[in-house]
Amino acid sequence: MLLLVVEDQPGDLRIANEAGQSSGFTRVEAKSTVGSARVYLEKGLEDGQPLPDAIVLDLDLGYESGFELLRLWHGNPRLFQIPLVVWTILGDEQREICRLFKVNAYVSKQDGIVVLREALSGLGRAAS
Repeated sequence: MLLLVVEDQPGDLRIANEAGQSSGFTRVEAKSTVGSARVYLEKGLEDGQPLPDAIVLDLDLGYESGFELLRLWHGNPRLFQIPLVVWTILGDEQREICRLFKVNAYVSKQDGIVVLREALSGLGRAAS
């Protein structure tokens, strides 16, 4: 199973990678920008490259906003079938927006790796 992690902080990327692997994902593809994640997903849509089985998305990517990628995911029926976990430091307003976008799980980074792992484990069971 393939997990796409969109995260710009190396420490958080290590945590997401560890959570993904311990949740049954055999491969983690990391992208640090919205643009690189968009290209990766568009290649999967156009060229038949494998699409991820799940996505972990940080909404606060330095100078970029993960909401741009969230809109792409929500607006494309093939991408929208891929379970998406938002993992971010942002608060209640963003949680509500994610609920409206029908994100599978919203995990605060302050909750730590255990909660992220639980969210990913649930996705792994659903995809199996």
